[in-house]
Amino acid sequence: MKSIPALFLLLLFFCISQPALAADDAFSHIWGGFSTSLQLRSDQQRHNTATAARDLDRVIIAPGETFSFNERVGARDTGKGYRAAPIITATGLLQDIPGGGICQLASTIYNAGLLAGMQVVERHPHSRAVGHVPPGRDATIASWRKDLKLKNPFPYPLQLRIAMNQNRLTTSLYGPVEKPFSVELNVSQTRLVPDTVVVTGTAHAPQQQGASGFSTETRRIIKENGQVRDELISQDIYPAPSRVVAGANP
Repeated sequence: MKSIPALFLLLLFFCISQPALAADDAFSHIWGGFSTSLQLRSDQQRHNTATAARDLDRVIIAPGETFSFNERVGARDTGKGYRAAPIITATGLLQDIPGGGICQLASTIYNAGLLAGMQVVERHPHSRAVGHVPPGRDATIASWRKDLKLKNPFPYPLQLRIAMNQNRLTTSLYGPVEKPFSVELNVSQTRLVPDTVVVTGTAHAPQQQGASGFSTETRRIIKENGQVRDELISQDIYPAPSRVVAGANP
């Protein structure tokens, strides 16, 4: 890694020793940004996302530092103002818990981090594909067991900014200089067909349409000074929810 210029040592000292809001002007170049839709989210999910965003907006990630979603946000409980909202469990079912919905914030930050060239230290896919980001580009958060961790590998600090309204959630990473490289994200998908489960012997057999699953490979192409670097980011499997139909009673 290149040595850190004296100017940026001074900038880093300023960012660490002063409130983050005061450092906005020092971060004038966008390195990566991503936006997701909030249109289909419930009021509780939007509230939880806004609550978590308050702990993350304007966070400064120093050179070599690893950003941890869980460490920054802390526990998601009613004492901190979080509301019960649906999450996808490990078995693909929906369950209401305090803080439900903040995985969309984690996924949006994850994509901004990928575009900014940050290193992925820890990231977990959902148990099923979600609607707000393409398969292979999501990030789930689960208590203290699953975290999103992104490392800043650059000799410059980066600042995370979060903007939210009724329709969109946008996360961006800003640096003190122009980003010296370009990034392209490529996801290859293989569609997985759902199994069919026939239920018999009950008066009101449960029925479920089923849906496609996906096997994905996500790669990042970084171009800098005529050089091209191809990175494998993740290989993920999102099982297909089974199709459940009622069969004839024996």
